[in-house]
Amino acid sequence: MKVLIVLSALIVAITCQRYQDQPEYPPIPYSFSYAADLEDGGSSSHQESGDGSGRVTGSYTVQGEGGVGRVVDYVADENGFRATIRTNEPGTASQNPADVTIDSSADQAPSVRTAPVAPVRPVAPVNPRTGIRYILVPITDPRAAGYY
Repeated sequence: MKVLIVLSALIVAITCQRYQDQPEYPPIPYSFSYAADLEDGGSSSHQESGDGSGRVTGSYTVQGEGGVGRVVDYVADENGFRATIRTNEPGTASQNPADVTIDSSADQAPSVRTAPVAPVRPVAPVNPRTGIRYILVPITDPRAAGYY
């Protein structure tokens, strides 16, 4: 039994020595951003930065060709993920669920739909060699007409 205790203590000492020899690197901050025009005439963008120690802040934007859009500002740190959403999308309402704040400027109140999800209709590809592409659209989009 004494041999087992001595052997265990020796293994712990070797393991501790091994991890003490590991170099500690300073946190590496980062940042990135992009902006892109979408195929349907809208646009999207995203920017994010992190301090390398676990705090991340960022924002992304999605804007449709009809002026309907969403801006999401977020923070992720030791207190968790928190987001603020600004939108004018139809069917949205201002609310504050969990740690997300939604500020909606949409004209209509949210509606509950019980209709099944429609099959995705293929859209003509930009380049015939790329195959079929699919676009998911909300029920209020004119391209969803006939599926509900």
